[in-house]
Amino acid sequence: MRALICALALAVAACASPPAFDPATPLVLTGEISRADHQTYREIPFTVPAGVKRITVEFSYTGKDQKTVIDLGLRDPQGQRGWSGGNKARFEVGETSATPSYRPGPIQPGEWKLVLGIPNIRDGQTASYAATVTFSPIETTTKAAPPYSPAVLSTEAGWRRGDFHTHTAHSDGSCDVAGARGPCPATHTFDAARDAGLDFVAITDHNTLTQLADIATWQKQYPKTLLIPGTEVTTFNGHANAVGLSGFIDFQLCSERLPTLGKLFDEADAQGAFVSVNHPSLPSGEVCMGCGWTVKDTDWSRLAAIEVVNGSTLRTSGAEGGFSGIAFWDKLLKDGYRITAIGGSDNHDATDVTGAKQSPVGRPATVVFAKELSARGIVAGVKSGRVFVDVAGLPAATLDMIARVGDREARMGGELSLKTGEDASLHVEALNLPAGSRIEPVTSNVIATAEQLPFAPPPSFRLSLPESARSGWVRVNVRDASGKLLLLGNPIYFVRAAGS
Repeated sequence: MRALICALALAVAACASPPAFDPATPLVLTGEISRADHQTYREIPFTVPAGVKRITVEFSYTGKDQKTVIDLGLRDPQGQRGWSGGNKARFEVGETSATPSYRPGPIQPGEWKLVLGIPNIRDGQTASYAATVTFSPIETTTKAAPPYSPAVLSTEAGWRRGDFHTHTAHSDGSCDVAGARGPCPATHTFDAARDAGLDFVAITDHNTLTQLADIATWQKQYPKTLLIPGTEVTTFNGHANAVGLSGFIDFQLCSERLPTLGKLFDEADAQGAFVSVNHPSLPSGEVCMGCGWTVKDTDWSRLAAIEVVNGSTLRTSGAEGGFSGIAFWDKLLKDGYRITAIGGSDNHDATDVTGAKQSPVGRPATVVFAKELSARGIVAGVKSGRVFVDVAGLPAATLDMIARVGDREARMGGELSLKTGEDASLHVEALNLPAGSRIEPVTSNVIATAEQLPFAPPPSFRLSLPESARSGWVRVNVRDASGKLLLLGNPIYFVRAAGS
């Protein structure tokens, strides 16, 4: 009996003993990369022992003076745990709290992976890296964020003004916090959107969705500003926003995790989100790695939107300058794709409300006709195409179109069929514009009949399809007296009626 008692006591002591790892002795992962790793991902496995409550990773690498860049992320046995890219050399992941960019939650023992993304390493160069991984049996208890539940702020249909592209501390958003430069809390972006009078703002941090916790925590404090979760899917061949997400999606394009864009579109569709290509005409290379859109074999028929006006390029080269996405979008329209034009500030410092260093939150703004003020309503509105982009910061301005033939009609984003020889009347509804503004029609395979172009608002004119055309479209720009672009509208599409 005494032997049995002793055995039981030893078993209990073993269960209560410290974990089988020494927190004072970290795990060090080292390696080397070369040009063969350029624009690839490397996943470095390591084992997390039982009893760990918190993991700390400190990362460094050589070659920065030669423009080598290594981005950083983490996967646990269940999947993505977070991604900080190149903006954090140190991060922590615990059961109840984590560094922004990374998701808190149970620390499951087993194989984890440190994910390295290598957007750039030059020919002939090598670089070494070191990751110091420290395990702790202690976790500082933090109140968990409430679960995310999509908000519906209004069930009334109407025009909703917002920003589809912003960044916070959950990726590379930074601002002055307590007198020092540091990661910019998401609440600053929420405040900026509210103060700009926006109806919605999408938080689209790079390759992460940990901002979802802030949205879930703070949405009730912003009863008139919808906070929409999203991700800027940042790849070596282009950036795209997935807006309206509720969970992580794969971003490692051209790897086994995301071999093609098809899987990305599938994952976004499954979550009720839409995908837009961002700043497609930016250059790609060491100056702006992966910024322009160079993804081969893009299935444009599955893309909902294109960011035709980006805040950073708006400041540097103007809405129609060399880096504008408008011509890129127009070409796709002419190729027969129906893709909605949107805009986004791409703001990385929500406290810069004057635009001293970057475009403020809400500049440009995208105005969406939505059946309700919810993520679901905004996503559906974008997909419908009844959308215009406010380039100039005109919060009271409105822009819409309606085309009619007989008892048939279509608004911006819609489709109208025309019989051979049949004309449609087009009326542009544009209000609260600066004095001297003009309406400029832009057409493809459509004949516009009018006495004068451009028109003083509100114009009406006749449209027809040439006999040789099976389809076409018309959209309008609004320009000021000097010709500067103020508003950009989406098309109405015309098709040849069956049998004509």
